[in-house]
Amino acid sequence: MNKVFLSHVFNEKESDYIQLLKDELKSHGVQIYETNHLEIKDEIISAIHDSINRCDLLIAFMIDNNLNVAYDAGYTMAKGKKVLIISADYGEIPFYLKTVHTILLHDYFDSSCTLLNFGDNG
Repeated sequence: MNKVFLSHVFNEKESDYIQLLKDELKSHGVQIYETNHLEIKDEIISAIHDSINRCDLLIAFMIDNNLNVAYDAGYTMAKGKKVLIISADYGEIPFYLKTVHTILLHDYFDSSCTLLNFGDNG
């Protein structure tokens, strides 16, 4: 796993977890792409698609029910790429993503090896 796209909502609930994840992945030499690195412009969807196409894995933070994160996950799956969901509760995951490998947030801190192995072997 060399390149990861992080799909998430821009809010306080997720920011600490996302920063920890970014630091952890970077310490393993993983290049991070995420929506807030992209210029906000008319072609934002195209820019997101381009970034996802470059990545080996999309990690979707589904802490709040967010259609943009679910869309990114669906697009990534349609491209035949790996998707990992991090969620606070299985109930927050849309029905069409229920089969995607998921790590619950309360288990996240104990599963960093699982996350890295999933990216390499998924």
